Amino acid sequence: MDVVSVSPTYRLMQRLSYILSGIYSSRLNPIYYLGAITVFLLIVDVLSGVYLFLFYRVDPQQAYHSVEVISSSFLGSLMRGIHRYSSDGLILFAVLHMLHMILTDRFRLFRWVAWVSGVGTLLIFIVIGISGYLLVWDERAQLTGLLMAKFFSIIPIFGHALMSAFLGTDLKNLGGLFRILLFGHIAVTILLLFTLWVHVMRISRPRLFPPKYLMVLLTIFTLAVALIFPARSDPPANLGKIPFGMSLDWFYLTGFPLFKVLPLSLNWVAFLGFFGLLTVFPWLIKGRRNPPARVIEEKCEGCKQCFEDCPYEAIYMKRVSPDEEKAFVIEDKCAGCGICVASCNYNANVIDTVPYTDILSAVSSSEPRLLVFRCPFSAEVESSEEVMVWTLPCTGAVNAVWMRELLKHAEGVLLVTCDGPDCYFREGVLWTEERFRGERRPRLLKVIDRGRVRILEKPSVDDASREVEEFLRALRSRSLPKELVILAKDKVNHLLAPVILFIPFLSFYPLTTHRIEFYPTDRSVAVLTFKYRSSPVRKAEGTYSKLKHMQAIKNIALERSPIELTFLVDGKPLLKKRYNPRGMRRDSSIYVYEEFILDPGIHSLELRLVETAHPEKVKSFRLQKELKPSDSLALSYSEERGFFALGAE
Repeated sequence: MDVVSVSPTYRLMQRLSYILSGIYSSRLNPIYYLGAITVFLLIVDVLSGVYLFLFYRVDPQQAYHSVEVISSSFLGSLMRGIHRYSSDGLILFAVLHMLHMILTDRFRLFRWVAWVSGVGTLLIFIVIGISGYLLVWDERAQLTGLLMAKFFSIIPIFGHALMSAFLGTDLKNLGGLFRILLFGHIAVTILLLFTLWVHVMRISRPRLFPPKYLMVLLTIFTLAVALIFPARSDPPANLGKIPFGMSLDWFYLTGFPLFKVLPLSLNWVAFLGFFGLLTVFPWLIKGRRNPPARVIEEKCEGCKQCFEDCPYEAIYMKRVSPDEEKAFVIEDKCAGCGICVASCNYNANVIDTVPYTDILSAVSSSEPRLLVFRCPFSAEVESSEEVMVWTLPCTGAVNAVWMRELLKHAEGVLLVTCDGPDCYFREGVLWTEERFRGERRPRLLKVIDRGRVRILEKPSVDDASREVEEFLRALRSRSLPKELVILAKDKVNHLLAPVILFIPFLSFYPLTTHRIEFYPTDRSVAVLTFKYRSSPVRKAEGTYSKLKHMQAIKNIALERSPIELTFLVDGKPLLKKRYNPRGMRRDSSIYVYEEFILDPGIHSLELRLVETAHPEKVKSFRLQKELKPSDSLALSYSEERGFFALGAE
């Protein structure tokens, strides 16, 4: 029966990975630990964030100053740099991990839960990063918040209220938003624990941490970047002026340049379309899976070895009597790897793609000099008069106990596997080597001449003919070693390995300090930003409760008047619009936020507000103001002052 084969994109990824294995060794290849590196950097990010939180002031009037005070000390500056660059790193490696899963076809079928939860985790990473930037409260924070507020303004529940918080005089509203942001920054970080659990819940023994060698390098590089390129703030936020540009962090604010070229509705289409496509991606590409394994209940002795070895928790133990348990397969979770077949001493685990009886019959009748087992993802071996080749879904499906019978008819057995940790079924190579070394049940029997068995770690993009020929020569000459031979890339180039891993870290500073303008710097901007509480249209004359302590002191407004706002520049009307009070009963304040791009020069500005239910209530304002390129003017309102210009000198 045919098994799932390697795809062209997988071959491409194998070629790159195998080159790096020659530098890092297969056991330390960072491509095989992209997800674990992401988790490690997340932990570094959280720990450094906790330190910064101890000295941070949750107040928009003091936030920027507290961040600068933190940055003024050596340790504070270092921790802030670690926090920024580790957060950038976790996004980079998370995206690389996602691309690796796509290219190696590890996102569909039985892996869909890990993929969907991974998309959710990436989205949470971005939310945490954006909220963290807002808490610095510099010009980048102000413009980021303003652009995000515009993005959400298309949702009726938000409207113009959020935008008014980032430009205007409503410090109370902004302060409340800051507390929500800080709470959300922490709460969503805790939510990551749940999404990460879902991400790995169908995986046995997930790799949560990379090898110590990589963790040491990652820590050193994060410290080095934080020392060489200290994290710096943009100028402090000014609620009276709109920032024209900011230092863009391309790791977290990747989609923000779209605000320059697309309307808000299309930005929502792009956002929902991108993450929606990522979420349903596993079902858009058709694929074929190997047939599931099954357990012959009569043969099962309840040893639990297959239960322990299954990489995807597709086997569970069920009590069939007071004194006995049996193994059962969950077909929806089963990857069809056949690893459980190699876990059983009693031939109770079977799968159609690992026909041991047929293999033994063919070997006994042909008696080849060399019997080769390989998986579709390992190097190809050509059959010949001396060589018999069997392709199994995973080399980890070869039971070490079989060697007693197979070596009666073949002089040697060669197992060709994936490149160590790159096993398509995660643990096939690891379990194979441990079983044949005698470190895991079922072990290679002591009566077997171990020199007649070899394991070769070599992916499909490489040629195994040299190793096959060397083994054949050793079999012909009877010059075999006494112990099991495992051929793998196990040498580390201690000069190149750190240099290559340091390259991504060098991108962090330029990709987080690149300035981009969101408003034309040769023009000026006038902004209307204010909250207005209009007069009631209807009031509740009575009280809502007979209980004295629950009675309202004053009559309660059940509905307030809409307003009509007119804005003229140099006598030309740029705005004439009706605004309704917020709330389901239209009984709350009205928030207004409007932007106008103007040519530089002296302008005559006129603003007129009329309550439509009370035409006699009119608020008007006139101002003559010279606006220079990259200059902004914010017009706001308060009940004490009426309309006034925040940017006026």
